[in-house]
Amino acid sequence: MPLTPFHVFPAGTIYLLTYRYLHGLAFFLATLLIDIEPALYMIFGVPLPRVPLLFGGYTLTGLHMITHNPFAVIVLIAPAMTALAKLLELGKPFWLEIFRGAEWVNYSWAKTYLSALAGGFLHLGWDLTMHGDINLGFPFISLPNPFVNHTVLAMIGMVSVALILPSYFVGKKINRGSPFKKLP
Repeated sequence: MPLTPFHVFPAGTIYLLTYRYLHGLAFFLATLLIDIEPALYMIFGVPLPRVPLLFGGYTLTGLHMITHNPFAVIVLIAPAMTALAKLLELGKPFWLEIFRGAEWVNYSWAKTYLSALAGGFLHLGWDLTMHGDINLGFPFISLPNPFVNHTVLAMIGMVSVALILPSYFVGKKINRGSPFKKLP
């Protein structure tokens, strides 16, 4: 994780191109809140656990043990962010009052889950280029991350920042409307 706010750049680029099809709240919650686990270890001094794996051995020791792997994105992050997004939807009148003139788009649970899944995998994909402590085989086996590449990390960051503005204009044309006038 560079600090979580930096994940907004690649997520923003993708969202601006596909905002009509993504539940924005679920997508951004999954993109950002996946870093709660590393934050607990770093900010609050929670001791790093030694987690046994189902087929023997233990997880790699590091900040990205439990939430930063494909299994956790599918069965932990995406379902939790889907439920949180649907819970926040209960405040629809409140949100429409704050964001006057916004259009409320209703998404099914499946689309909300897929949006959270996309956000979680987007975060995981970028983190794979920078963190060697990600176990891709969790919770089954220890499968160290072979994708650490700081050149690719820098390239993803620079390209996503450079594409924010073009993504806005292309996405506005593709999706027929403004991403800032759509909720959730």
